[in-house]
Amino acid sequence: MAGSVGASLDILGFARRCGAPAGSVEWQVASMEPQVALSGGMSMATTPLSELRLSAQSVLIIPGIGLDGHVPGYGAGEQSSINERYAQERLQARMAAPDSLAYAHLAARHHAAGGRVAASCSGVLLLGMAGLLDGCHATTHWRLGDFVRRQFPKVLLDENRMLVEDGRITSAGAAMAQVDLMLHLVQAGIGGSVGETVTQRVMQYLLVDSRSSQARYRVWEHMCGAGDDTVMRFEALIESRLPQLPTIADAANALGMTTRTLSRRIAASTGLAPLQLVNTVRMRHAQRLLAQGDLPLEAIAREVGYANATALRKLTLKMTQLPPGVLRREVGLSKDGAW
Repeated sequence: MAGSVGASLDILGFARRCGAPAGSVEWQVASMEPQVALSGGMSMATTPLSELRLSAQSVLIIPGIGLDGHVPGYGAGEQSSINERYAQERLQARMAAPDSLAYAHLAARHHAAGGRVAASCSGVLLLGMAGLLDGCHATTHWRLGDFVRRQFPKVLLDENRMLVEDGRITSAGAAMAQVDLMLHLVQAGIGGSVGETVTQRVMQYLLVDSRSSQARYRVWEHMCGAGDDTVMRFEALIESRLPQLPTIADAANALGMTTRTLSRRIAASTGLAPLQLVNTVRMRHAQRLLAQGDLPLEAIAREVGYANATALRKLTLKMTQLPPGVLRREVGLSKDGAW
């Protein structure tokens, strides 16, 4: 992705200008061809892989790899829906592409030679292809978690984490977690108090906040509606009825179908049971209320159909791994006395 590559280069450039010792921050951008196509119709000149020279002190960094244009029926650069991007056949086709195989081979070779390897988002798939995820603690884009486990069953995956380092392998979450990855690598590469100072300056200049978890974003995983009319109507119905939730049978009747048909369509589009989707809608609404201001947690709980804040806390812990007070701060506004 263009954003991942651009963010990486910006952070490296700012690190140089923010006090990194001379020679401590150097980089090359490499690809299979002298010119590489990025998302959004952009491209950039690169060093061909055949000319790339790495030492044991080098860090090989693989950003998210594009998931468009690698499945029959989609041309290069052609856009697809969110669900299509993460379909199993698309991911497998992307892994089988010549550049994926070349980068995976490079990662395996560099790691075997004593070098460090890092990847974010879908780039983590290439670490698996390189055999580097077996027995390794790692993370990836939260949408890829189940796929990664199926493809690489020996990985110790926690897709709630934003960043995971295990020996000489570092992985990061969704595409913009590339920012977190690069800041970590800059600080580790420079080392000591100087590395910490440089990283803090870069964060201040680029207005980057530290974040350790992707978990709160996972609430939206199934909220793209998958483009399915039934799912979108069901979500809208649940939101319109909050805090008085209809039964699944009542919801199906309101949508003009049987409970069985409703369950089948929701499962096909989102992978969820109807009650799970109901809780996802409730969590989305709760996050919105948490972000809007200092509405007491008891009031928010009632707004989403719970009897008290304890029940809301159980929901947020289950779906985001964060208590509501911490989640409130993470979505933008703080509240004293968070639990």
